[in-house]
Amino acid sequence: MAKNILSLDSKKAMEFFLKSDQYHGFELPEYFIFDELLKSVKDTIGDTPYEDCLQEGVLADRLTDVNLDILLNKDGHYAVRPIILTNPFLYYFLVREICNEHSWEIVKALFEKFKVPYLTSCALPVIPGKKEKFHQSTTILNWWNSMEQRSIELSLEYRYIFVTDITNCYGSINPQTIEWAFGLRGTRCEMECDAPIARNIQKYLRALQQGRNIGIPQGSAIFDFIGEIVLGYSDLLLHEAIQTAGIVDDYEIIRYRDDYRIFCNDRDSLEKISYILQHVLEKLNFRMNSKKTKISESVVTDSIKPDKLAYIFNTPIFNKKGCDFDSFEKHLLYILMFARQYPDSGSIKTMLSDIDKRIEECLKPQEREVIPIDALDSDDVVEKITKTFYRKLGGGSVRAMSAVCTQIALENVGCCHYALRVLSRMVNSLDDEKEKWDIIDKVYSKLCKQPNSDYNQLWLQNITYQKNKKEDYSPYTLRLCQLVAGKEIEPLWNNKWIKPEFTQNLPISSIVNEDVLKKVTPIITFRETRAYTEDIEEDLSKYLIDDL
Repeated sequence: MAKNILSLDSKKAMEFFLKSDQYHGFELPEYFIFDELLKSVKDTIGDTPYEDCLQEGVLADRLTDVNLDILLNKDGHYAVRPIILTNPFLYYFLVREICNEHSWEIVKALFEKFKVPYLTSCALPVIPGKKEKFHQSTTILNWWNSMEQRSIELSLEYRYIFVTDITNCYGSINPQTIEWAFGLRGTRCEMECDAPIARNIQKYLRALQQGRNIGIPQGSAIFDFIGEIVLGYSDLLLHEAIQTAGIVDDYEIIRYRDDYRIFCNDRDSLEKISYILQHVLEKLNFRMNSKKTKISESVVTDSIKPDKLAYIFNTPIFNKKGCDFDSFEKHLLYILMFARQYPDSGSIKTMLSDIDKRIEECLKPQEREVIPIDALDSDDVVEKITKTFYRKLGGGSVRAMSAVCTQIALENVGCCHYALRVLSRMVNSLDDEKEKWDIIDKVYSKLCKQPNSDYNQLWLQNITYQKNKKEDYSPYTLRLCQLVAGKEIEPLWNNKWIKPEFTQNLPISSIVNEDVLKKVTPIITFRETRAYTEDIEEDLSKYLIDDL
């Protein structure tokens, strides 16, 4: 079982939150690394009070572009979802507020109060391993063990399950509830909250959101942690409300962030608990998602996400050991149709990873022993020679298959980089350079010439970087992309609210790691894949040296 953030002392907790992979919770091309930037901000600001860092008469609350917004065209049409790269200074102030030695003891004591019988929260940020096989693998494994596997185990004890989640959870959080949480307002443990931590968290959240007093941002581990403070408080309120209602039947509740599963053997008691939960959430400005709320006797199957269940159900067609599809194009069309039923789901990433491995295996060079042509008519003993052959993709044109990948990326922006990785591998297998780049140009036009296509730009640049560099030309307009191309750019973040002496030596160029950038090829490689592969190669190299 992975350790969570509360197992760390204050210093280690701050180090955890100031790591690049906790600063941005969404995947970026492997050459974006923010460690040096965050370290510079920490070293520059140190313990200087927030107010002493401000420009006179200027507040971040009143400025635009304080954060770097990356807009995602969520469905290929009008639905838009922003993800943010948080202003590194405000991010540091927020982390420092929570992780200084005094505050951290208050926070840890608060979470001890949130621990109640019959209710398990399993969403605190977990400490990842040094090498992860894929993005957030430790977090996903923690969810699988604590939520899905535990839910299936509870089917042995309970007849009914109630499933629900909160609509727009982070966007609905009233920052005032953070103060209620620290004061345990409305609980039997209620106390006067004279610690400034709650007010300061609210202050930094307002600065991050142009003064708005509703919601918290998404995209960093620190925001997930703040969300857990509010949701942990709701756990305590729920527990006490169930006790007050006199419900004595055995029940168990598992919560992962805004996802709830409640187990009980008595349906009437389960319904009462569900209405109590609804009442508690309403008081905190939360709403249950009616489309995902139900009571069921199918505890095992309803413990598994619908997309994953559908994926498992289709394993006779699509499985890890092989594939019954006679062409890659049919396989990709299957993924496209599955994605339309379960858009942007985790199973799409799994399926795209599997077909990528299948294509990679197909394209591996094969060595064969052949007889030289000039020796075929010889009566002498002929010595065979070994030749390397390169296979081609069959069962559909690369252009047609690229079109299917592009459509998957267009309709499932959260999975677009997985679709583009498959596309990049197929297109790179072509011998005709003109054909290769004509396809990529058309993919660019399809994905990047529509509004709010920032995320697509980031990943397409990964494919075209070497060609763009050779031609000294880059078509990408996103500031992060221009930074990769080595162009002069406008500031990534609006820092006019902070005194110039704190910003003048900000190492913006370090965000793009030049050593990693040199390794980039037209085939997308995820940072976890490269780190995992290089680790294996390093171990193999050591083994061979030791053997010699």
